[in-house]
Amino acid sequence: MKLKEYQGKEILQNYGIKTPDGFLITSPDQIKEIKGRVALKAQVLQGGRGKAGLIQFATKKDAKEKAEQIFQKGVKEILVEKRIKAQKEYYLSITIDRLERKPLLMFSQQGGIDIEELAEKSPEKIKKYYIDENFSPKQIAKETRLESELVEKIYKIFKDYDLELIEINPLAVTRKGTLALDAKIIIDDNALYRQKFKKDESMTKIEKEAQTAGLSYVELEGNIGIIGNGAGLVMSTLDVVNYYGGKVANFLDVSGGASKEMMEKAIELVLAKKPKGIFINIFGGITRCDEIAKGLVEYKKKNKLDIPLVVRMIGTNEKEAKKILKENNIYSMDSMEEGAKKIVELVK
Repeated sequence: MKLKEYQGKEILQNYGIKTPDGFLITSPDQIKEIKGRVALKAQVLQGGRGKAGLIQFATKKDAKEKAEQIFQKGVKEILVEKRIKAQKEYYLSITIDRLERKPLLMFSQQGGIDIEELAEKSPEKIKKYYIDENFSPKQIAKETRLESELVEKIYKIFKDYDLELIEINPLAVTRKGTLALDAKIIIDDNALYRQKFKKDESMTKIEKEAQTAGLSYVELEGNIGIIGNGAGLVMSTLDVVNYYGGKVANFLDVSGGASKEMMEKAIELVLAKKPKGIFINIFGGITRCDEIAKGLVEYKKKNKLDIPLVVRMIGTNEKEAKKILKENNIYSMDSMEEGAKKIVELVK
């Protein structure tokens, strides 16, 4: 079970790990008197918040306005924190190496960036330490320049809460000491019976089903279903549809390597809210556009889809995908703007 950032930070604070001063709001009117610059951070479980416009920096003058913009994207909670100037940013985590069957601590002097991207491009910049009989917080502290107490505290949290992952990215070094600027914590579902955390009861039935299927889904109030791959792309799609006068019914991210089966499940989830049309926006990198197109055609034939379906695909096997869609009377557009205009026109 994934915890939201503010929940993770509460745990860190309880173990003596400092985080920026902040408070949680559920509406723009709850913005308090603030001094200096703050970070407005949407409390959602999907990644890519910065790219999706779900983290905004603000001052006293525009904090309420920017909070309103984030809430309009279907967000229910925002963490308002003092913006911190870091002298140095690190990456620190503990996870389970399932092949070795033991916890693995990872550290990098390059924090604040996507660790998977760093691992792919510069794996030598990530230090790895297995937590076994040779585990020595003092030795790790010496090699990483972290405080040994911090290493010990992180590992204690990992054990006490039956975690699959604890990640601080970035871990900031400031004049006043070390601060955890972000916190990602995942509790092993098998251990929830002995932890105080429970599944989010505020989630709708569709949101829970999406989570079980490994999809990021947020229910909204409109009538146009949205499916995309990548949180930033999906959020941009929502904004463009809204710009052209449409009202979106959901946020659904099928992630980077979406399969034909995953896309069929995504459509099934979106249809549960009974939208008047669906706009699918796919960037094919790992995802093959022609496979997605075949899945859409098969789903439409099997389920007699009788609402407008507009698709914009670019990337791997794009030409083949567009040909498949056009042969089966599914609207295929060349740009996100054209796709947004078309679905709004068809729904109206």
